Amino acid sequence: MLRRKSSSISTHSNKSNNGTNENIHLRNNNTFASSFNKVNGRAMIDAMKETRIRAFGGLLGNKRASLGNLRKSKSSTTADNHRSSTRQAEMLNTMDLSMKRRSTGCLRRASVYSNKSSKSTETSNTKVWRSPGFYEIPNVFGSDCFLKPEPISEKTYKLRSPNLQKHISKHPWRPAGNCTEIPQLPPLIRAGNAFEKRVRKALPKLPVSSLDPSNKYDGFKEIGTGVNGSVVKAQHRYKKNVFFAIKRCHLDPDREDKAAIIRELRIMATGHTNLIRLREVSLWKQEVWMAMDLERCSVFAVLCQRGIPEQYTVYITCEALKGLAYLHSKSFIHRDIKCENILLGWNGEVKLADFGLATRTNRRNRERLGTSKWMAPEVIREQLYDEKIDMWSLGITLVEMMDRVPPHYLIKDETELFTAILSEPSPTFTYSYPSMYMRGLVAWLLDETPSTRPHAVDVLQEIDDHIHSKLLKSAGPNDLARFVNHVLSASA
Repeated sequence: MLRRKSSSISTHSNKSNNGTNENIHLRNNNTFASSFNKVNGRAMIDAMKETRIRAFGGLLGNKRASLGNLRKSKSSTTADNHRSSTRQAEMLNTMDLSMKRRSTGCLRRASVYSNKSSKSTETSNTKVWRSPGFYEIPNVFGSDCFLKPEPISEKTYKLRSPNLQKHISKHPWRPAGNCTEIPQLPPLIRAGNAFEKRVRKALPKLPVSSLDPSNKYDGFKEIGTGVNGSVVKAQHRYKKNVFFAIKRCHLDPDREDKAAIIRELRIMATGHTNLIRLREVSLWKQEVWMAMDLERCSVFAVLCQRGIPEQYTVYITCEALKGLAYLHSKSFIHRDIKCENILLGWNGEVKLADFGLATRTNRRNRERLGTSKWMAPEVIREQLYDEKIDMWSLGITLVEMMDRVPPHYLIKDETELFTAILSEPSPTFTYSYPSMYMRGLVAWLLDETPSTRPHAVDVLQEIDDHIHSKLLKSAGPNDLARFVNHVLSASA
């Protein structure tokens, strides 16, 4: 038993010794493999360094070799140095240096210390190096890169000869469909506006033009103003020694304004001997040109030189009453009778003008329209009135013709004027000395009660009776023409 135990112990000790020996052997093998690997790696590194030294040569290779020797002396032992030196010699003999790839740095740029690179640069760069800032920029565009100005030469152009056959189609136009004949185009008709149609309807016997009137008339000279526009003197371009008084009215979009213009045209188109006569009408853009007969002057132009004697005043009043009687018979009210709107002709004619404020008698008239000093009391009060307001205005005009100024001439304020007309008795002559029958005629016309105020026909009949009875003196048309010619020639 003891032997077996000892044998077992010995066997166990042997086994343990064998195991330790094997472990020691394995450890030695591992250390040898690791040292072999280290030697192999170091040998490869040293071989690469040697190839670099041989390739470049010079001072850099020597420096790097000396650094490697220092590293070897510091990091290796004597045994390892011997093994590594032998292994290194074998590796250098067996390694083919031609198979080693050069680094990219060597390919890109030659070394500073290499003789080959310096020679190659010297042969390649033939020009002398210059410092920055003094480099000559090459002319990459060339000497002929910019355009040179061409000499100026006058070119003459010739018109091509017209070829009428070129624009004539061989195949005529044919309408689409089954129609065999070419339909005719509708006639060209200019589309007229509604106002032009109304004017043409109101004036069927007078020429109404829609062309530019400045091409027809010439020599414009302003001679007066009206309610709706100015009045100018003009000469006809295509008719010799033919003059017109043209009233130019601006056409407003207001309906009442258009109706007043048509009413004025219709009154002048009647052709009465004691009303201004309309000759032509031109509608151009936003204006209406009314071409009327040119008279010599107005009664107001004579009053600017002197007062009118009684016999001439009676004649002018009778002729004005004829025109008012005709207007009232046609259901028109003038509403602006005064000396400025009574015109005198070259042969002693008397005509009423400026019908811009005319209105109808069949409508309710309440508007305060007219000239302030010639307004009737019912017009100032804005009451309903009729054609008898023209008789009041004619009575004020009689006083104006003989006194040269209307009543209440010195009153400038309109409110004070209206107060004087409504509160004071009817006006009469102030600066002249008419006959008793003339004073009675003015008092009859200036009746404050419209119902007892006379009509134009009644006044005209009364004046004729007084003339035949030789209670009033009246001049004729020739006498009036000589008187006006004398007054105006003396003033000139």
